[in-house]
Amino acid sequence: MKKYILFLLLIIILVSGCSKKVENASTEKEKKEEIVEEVEVPKYSDLNNTPISLYKLNGNKLTKLNSIRIDPSPMEDIGIYQIYPSNEEEVYLNKGFGEQFYDEWMNYNKDNNLKIGFNLKYTLLDGTNISQNILNPSMTNDKYWENLLIYLYDDYANRGKEFYSHLEMEDYNDNTLFTAIKIQGCGNVLGIQNKIELEVFTYDTDDDFDENGEYRGNSFNKMNLCMNKDTCE
Repeated sequence: MKKYILFLLLIIILVSGCSKKVENASTEKEKKEEIVEEVEVPKYSDLNNTPISLYKLNGNKLTKLNSIRIDPSPMEDIGIYQIYPSNEEEVYLNKGFGEQFYDEWMNYNKDNNLKIGFNLKYTLLDGTNISQNILNPSMTNDKYWENLLIYLYDDYANRGKEFYSHLEMEDYNDNTLFTAIKIQGCGNVLGIQNKIELEVFTYDTDDDFDENGEYRGNSFNKMNLCMNKDTCE
């Protein structure tokens, strides 16, 4: 009889211990789930409000470009456009463009952490939508070169020179400034519908681009290059 009672007590103890283990395991799992639920991905926010726009230089005056009409031809220049850290409709120069660009740029880039980039968007006649980022000279020669050829210039690095060439990748470093961009039509330029949207922007981290590589910050300006046969805004 005693053996039977001891056997029952042993079973009760074992069952009780297993129940506690199961209960503890379940509680730990719930705690872990609660912790996972509490972790939130921080929302993106951009504190960079540097003004930046595309301009046409004429003498000592920069005129902001919003929409212009073009008549592109293969291997012909479409246009060269100056970049300047301003959103004003007109900017007057009191010194050389490269020097004045540098002085104004450094007002916003004292920590030397800002970079300038570009994006071109257009649609081909076959319906293909193109979005091309240009963050350094190597990105001007990507798979879209047959539509448009892009050239970048640094007027500050070449100040005092009457003639200088576009930037190559071997010229590019942390101190390079993009002060002008030239667009030239290539073999398939006539295969572009209606307009080309050119955007200039400034960025300081990789977070300024979304999962598709599109710029999503606050510091940007756009202009439309409208084909001669159509209207665009």
